[in-house]
Amino acid sequence: MIKKWFIPAVALAVLFSVAPVWAAKSVAALPEASLVVQHPKESDLDSEHKHHKGKMTRKDFEAYRLEKLKELATYFGIQTDGKNADQLKKEVEAAKLANKDKWEAFKAEHQAKRLEHLRKIAEEHGIKTEGKSSEQLREELYNLHGGKGKRPHRLEDHDRAIEDNDDKQKEKKNQV
Repeated sequence: MIKKWFIPAVALAVLFSVAPVWAAKSVAALPEASLVVQHPKESDLDSEHKHHKGKMTRKDFEAYRLEKLKELATYFGIQTDGKNADQLKKEVEAAKLANKDKWEAFKAEHQAKRLEHLRKIAEEHGIKTEGKSSEQLREELYNLHGGKGKRPHRLEDHDRAIEDNDDKQKEKKNQV
């Protein structure tokens, strides 16, 4: 019986004696703690990460966010000079709670702008817009372009895409 347990016991003892050596090698292979703790906005790689379907870098997004906060702040009469995005956000949130009617008016104004923008795009694509909500128009535009990934933004681009496909098909027929 001792013979059965002798080999596994020796193997286990060797494993435990070697484990601290492996741990020391893995700790030495780790990067310095100061590099790991670096803030995401300060890293060089961060400027390459894209937001909003790959069109905006973090820097662009932060600038866009600051502009929107400044727009809200001026609407509520808040001074924006020398304030960062976090300070503006806190003040705008406080103003929204204090002036609920003004905030609702602001939202309604921007929803109307969005509806007008969607109506303009829908008319470019030949969609009737009378009596339709922004959700209905958005859904019709989405369906018109075949869903995600196939949405040209202008009717001319859509027509050009169809013509290009026709030309490619004709070229394939000519080659055969």
